[in-house]
Amino acid sequence: METKKFAMNGREAGSITLKDEVFAAKAHPQTVNDVVKAQRNNERLGTLDTKTRAEVRGGGRKPWRQKGTGRARQGSITSPLWPGGGNCFGPKARIYDHRPPRQMVDVALRGVLTELAANQRVRVVENLTFDSGKTADVVKFLEEHKLEKALLVLPEISAKSKLAARNLRRVKLVTPMQVNVVDLLRYGHLAISDKAVRTLEEVLVK
Repeated sequence: METKKFAMNGREAGSITLKDEVFAAKAHPQTVNDVVKAQRNNERLGTLDTKTRAEVRGGGRKPWRQKGTGRARQGSITSPLWPGGGNCFGPKARIYDHRPPRQMVDVALRGVLTELAANQRVRVVENLTFDSGKTADVVKFLEEHKLEKALLVLPEISAKSKLAARNLRRVKLVTPMQVNVVDLLRYGHLAISDKAVRTLEEVLVK
């Protein structure tokens, strides 16, 4: 497919041919859903942990004798019925990591890129870079390209480029190897360097 190529100032700078295998692929909504769930699960820390009656402090002796006090019988102050006792069926620390097959991830990526391209949300930018290190240049870029939020894909991210974008929550800088389904859906627009788009195509077309 052929699409417009833009300069850093937002003006047209010719056209570029993108591979149909990446930007005009068949949609697989279920695969996209599975990959998104897997990626978000991988971001979970899984550190939430509650103590059972075996783990809380105390409870080595019976609080009072079994009979004759008039009170309900109790065996331990660690019972879930007691304040400060163990938690019954509470969450435990666990690992949520799930790594879907690489082919499955690639199918999902191609599907999301196709959806963005169909809705005119992919902009190929000639010599996309922010080596000045100024946040104002990133803001100016977004304004000139009329973008509220965007995932910016550069061939490589220099320290200056990282410095320019780190204070803006509405943009994220990544390399072609770091492009993922969740970021594409979260930011909604893709601004990619003309060099980076070729690398991305090589990664997704095997």
